[in-house]
Order: sequence, then C-alpha cells, then structure tokens
Amino acid sequence: MTLGKLLRLRRIFPNGRALIVPLDHLTDDPVPLVRSVARSGADGVALSPGVLERVTEDLAGLAVILRLNGSKRTSQLVSVQGALEMGAEAVLLRVDAHDPRDLERLGHVTEDARRLGMPIITEILGEDLPAVVTIAAEYGADAIETQIMGNFADFRQTARTAGRPVLASVSETGSVSHLLGFVNDCLESGAQGVVVEPQAETVLAGISALVHQGISVSEALAMAESERVAAPE
Repeated sequence: MTLGKLLRLRRIFPNGRALIVPLDHLTDDPVPLVRSVARSGADGVALSPGVLERVTEDLAGLAVILRLNGSKRTSQLVSVQGALEMGAEAVLLRVDAHDPRDLERLGHVTEDARRLGMPIITEILGEDLPAVVTIAAEYGADAIETQIMGNFADFRQTARTAGRPVLASVSETGSVSHLLGFVNDCLESGAQGVVVEPQAETVLAGISALVHQGISVSEALAMAESERVAAPE
C-alpha cells in the first residue's frame, strides 16, 4: 500500500474505526447539515462532486469520501483522477454484485485507485454477505461497506476473514435507543466503523462516542438526549 493511501485512510479511520455520514438525498441547503455533522465528531462524509462544491468551506475536519456514482448506481460522476484533484481522501463506488457491468467498472476503478494511491470504499449489494465481501476484497477494495443481512454471528466471521475494514451500513428507523443498540452490536461483531444516515447532532455525537471511546449504550443514549454538543476547541 502506498504512503499516500495509508495517510488518507488514517484520516478516515483515525483510531482504526470510522463514523461516516452519507449525504445522498439533499434537497435544501446542505451547509447547516454539514456543519452539524462536523461538530458531532463524525470522521467523514460521503457525497457527490456537486454537493462537495457547495460545502467545501464548511467541512472543518471531516474527511471527504467522494461518490464515483450515484446512490442509485447511475453512470460514473467523476473519475478517480478527478476525485484526487478535488482533494478527496477516498472514493466510494456502489456496486451490485450480480451485475457484470458493475463488476467490470469496479475492476477499472480499483486499478486506477491503486495507481494513484487513492483508497476505494466499495458499497457492495447482494444477499450472500460472505460472498459479496469476498468479491469486493478480491477486486482490491480498501474498505467494504455492506448491510448485515443475516445474524451477527455470520457478520462476525465475515469481518474476521475480510482482510480489510468492513463498515456496517446502518439504516435503522426505530427509536434512538434502538439505533444506538444496533450500532453497538455491529461494532461488537467486528465492524470497523458504521455508515449512518444524517441524524440529530447529539445522536451522531453518541454514535461517535460508541465508535471511538467504547462507551456503553446507556452513556451514548444520555449524550444523544442532551440538548447540544459542545463546539470543538
């Protein structure tokens, strides 16, 4: 792994774990949301080139993970070279493991990323968790984002054998306590980070503390239910 890739990955996984917030469906001004995410203690945001141009001045310490294709697997929005020129710490490619065209694109993207020292995170879709994680690893993804389809025992074994960080995509829509409990279960099952849709600032702060400080779910819930997050020094 090149020095550039190692340094970029270190920004996303500052202590070996990461909290990433995707900004996929923004219809209003994204600036207040990005500022809130930055204050929460999240490590990075995944966003498109167009959104990045709107929030560049407001990212603070957030790492930029640039989407190469849209959340609906649209045609490629930007090249790896273009992402590098825009200052991204990593690129994110959404892939359907059953689509040969997606896999061919993954092969081309990982080749470019390897040559340029750019980390690639593969958001890979498929029903068979061990199989799709193996596919992403074989193509050379530096980190793999996936949903937990089966039980946590299956996920634990998959994360142990992946050979690279596995990020759990968290789409829980229940209560805050349920969300925090699910995140905690993901981490205890071997996830080296979570990808969580935008939440209230205090909720993201609680998740960040779960990810990086190893606090209990009850402590994280107390943070999530507090009135505000103190601004960073």
